[in-house]
Amino acid sequence: MATYPQPAPAHDDYAASRAQLEAMIARSSDTDMAACTQERLEDYLTRSGRELQRIAMQDYLDAAARREERLAVGRGADQVDRRRAGPGHTRQLLTTVGPVEVSRIAYRAPKAANLHPADAVLALPARLHSAPLQRAVVHEVADGPLRSAREALARTTGQMLGTRRLQEIAIEAARDVRDFYEQRAGSTDEPSAAAGAQGRQLLVLSIDATGVNMIPSGLRTPAPPRPAGPQPPSAQLSSKERTGRTRMACVTACYDAAPAPRTAADILPRDAPERAERKKGPAAKNRHMDASLEHSTANMVTTLFDQAERRDPEHLRRWIVLVDGANHQLDCLTQEAERRGMNIDIIVDFVHVLEYLWKAADDLHPHPAHPRRLRPASRPRPARRPRPPRDRRPARPQARPHRR
Repeated sequence: MATYPQPAPAHDDYAASRAQLEAMIARSSDTDMAACTQERLEDYLTRSGRELQRIAMQDYLDAAARREERLAVGRGADQVDRRRAGPGHTRQLLTTVGPVEVSRIAYRAPKAANLHPADAVLALPARLHSAPLQRAVVHEVADGPLRSAREALARTTGQMLGTRRLQEIAIEAARDVRDFYEQRAGSTDEPSAAAGAQGRQLLVLSIDATGVNMIPSGLRTPAPPRPAGPQPPSAQLSSKERTGRTRMACVTACYDAAPAPRTAADILPRDAPERAERKKGPAAKNRHMDASLEHSTANMVTTLFDQAERRDPEHLRRWIVLVDGANHQLDCLTQEAERRGMNIDIIVDFVHVLEYLWKAADDLHPHPAHPRRLRPASRPRPARRPRPPRDRRPARPQARPHRR
């Protein structure tokens, strides 16, 4: 008797993921893992779990490639019609769980670059690294040196990236600061000036800068020559460092904040009761940031005041400027405020003030356990004592000829 035709089994898009999960369960339940420690078990599940996530992502991308429909005409931003299509064009993508491969249809035309509509559907980045991996790189690079960021990424994601690659990702992310806030300002409503009428809402401005070592061609002005003779002591430069070799990278911020009166116990509580009853500080709202290595500090201050005046054109709110105590920044702020005919309240960061005091105290009253790195200019350097001549070793006697 002939059997009835059976329908073909449906293709399982996540067969590899299920196999990996079953292998993890089988491995965790065997006799070898039954007597293992929790540390060994956690290490195994972390490595295998990351591989399971990578396989699941690969299965999803393969299923999306099989579902992609061929278009009659592919047209990109260059307005060129591409009528020839070729499936199976792959590209590599490095993610936080490992490398995967993306397959999609490529639309071609003579004298035109290939067009991949699936890249726009998946929002794939132009570079090799995925957006979550780039985001993790930016967070780690902003917190410390490149080598520390590389080690932290290897611990958390298992991905090994070189310092040059980390630097390129950080530069690309910092380049979009202005575009990000311009798009954000266009998509959301700008804060109105009436929100701070009669001084109920504070308008806070912040500026900070750091020196970036540059090659001579990258400096705004040529570096001064090294002065001859002894130099006065400095709490920031060692004897081998030179001024004028850096370019200031400036970062500014402008935001709204409601006044939050607090006492010293709210900021630095002495015990647990004060810590439990302390009040929260002001919360920043409608933050707008800007950063540039190209423009000078004076230009960045002018741009910062322009952004603040768009929020408070009639100067009805109280303007507070947070700085770290740099004299050049203070001069630029006071000159810009005088030019606009307005009053600003400047608050210097307490931590930076303490740092300056610590350096001055260390220079004037050095600790016996720490050698002084600086000498006053008036104190002459001790003359070097001539070294005693070394005792010459006696010449090695020559071997006498052997007599027979």
